[in-house]
Amino acid sequence: MWDLDYESVREITAVLDSHGFAMSKKFGQNFLLPEPVRSRIADLAGDIRGKTVWEVGPGLGALTEQLIKRGAVLTCFEIDHGFAKILKEEAFFDEPLFSLVEGDALKTMKGISDHPYAIMGNLPYNVGSLIIADMIERAVLPEIMVFTLQKEVVDRMDAKPGNKDYSSFSVLCQLDYAPYCAFNIGRKNFFPEPNVDSAVVVMRKKDELHDIDRKAFSFLVRTLFSQRRKTVRNNLIPLTGKDRVDQVLDAAGINPGERAENLSLEDLLRLHGRLC
Repeated sequence: MWDLDYESVREITAVLDSHGFAMSKKFGQNFLLPEPVRSRIADLAGDIRGKTVWEVGPGLGALTEQLIKRGAVLTCFEIDHGFAKILKEEAFFDEPLFSLVEGDALKTMKGISDHPYAIMGNLPYNVGSLIIADMIERAVLPEIMVFTLQKEVVDRMDAKPGNKDYSSFSVLCQLDYAPYCAFNIGRKNFFPEPNVDSAVVVMRKKDELHDIDRKAFSFLVRTLFSQRRKTVRNNLIPLTGKDRVDQVLDAAGINPGERAENLSLEDLLRLHGRLC
């Protein structure tokens, strides 16, 4: 195992300097420092010994190290060429259970047909929600997902109808999973220190999944939430036309004057069923 001290800003900086590159802001790179926090995150996935795990955005391998120690059969997805080079040529080159896929995870994951037991990662703030939404829309549904994200994003993921944080992303996250915030992480636990606080979200797959056209459902939900001040009826008209909108809403048992923020997942699934 690579002996980099992931709690040492000095050692991390030295590694970066020795390779002649700095962290790229466009990829939202921030290193999680304290070992107890990283260990706690890895434990949230449960017993992963011998199980296939994907890690998105490993950076220099701070969480990767924890997952390998727990015996995971690990595949990492890293978009930054510099980090990818360090991971596969120095950090974990001799680890038999480690493999790396270089490139944009949103694209490279699509080429893998066998889905993992768990997906984990300290996700970049600028693309974290996009990655999660894309996996759910494509039915990449591991038993458990554990992500470190901007706290505001986590608040949206487990928000309930009527809550100000409830959004189309909330609905999508709760379609197949029961997400919950495991714990918060203050910004001082990262290097460089971000401008926001973070949180760790755990997504456990539900026992029963919905057999639906996921992309169509996602499009419907995004349409309904696109203009939150408008009623469901007004937001739905572009999809149904004025002549059909009331009939569809009545069949789904939804008040035309209601707003999307007050509709439950069950309401939205009934509405989707009437539109298909």
